[in-house]
Amino acid sequence: MRTTRGVKLTLFATVLAVLAACAPTTLPGADDETVNELQRTAEVIYHRMELGRLESGTYTTNVLVDLLLPEGAKWTLQEFANDGSTYRLSLTSTRLEGAEWQVSPDGVRRLS
Repeated sequence: MRTTRGVKLTLFATVLAVLAACAPTTLPGADDETVNELQRTAEVIYHRMELGRLESGTYTTNVLVDLLLPEGAKWTLQEFANDGSTYRLSLTSTRLEGAEWQVSPDGVRRLS
């Protein structure tokens, strides 16, 4: 009887380990589609800022006024030179907690 109980316990532990391995590793809503959408949005922000600089000679956030953001996303200006020569902003989303993209004249970089 003891051997059968040990086998059942081992089998249960094995099944539990296999099921745990199949569990998703990301938060709900943090799928590849969300990540790709935010990456694309960060790249659009970068290109709009560059086009604005080419048109006016300085960086300006005015070019982002009509930007369509994905649900839950927001951009935040972190740094902006008085003369409009440089900037740094971040893009975050409530749909992907803890993730942040940094946009600057150097390009787009995912921080987390």
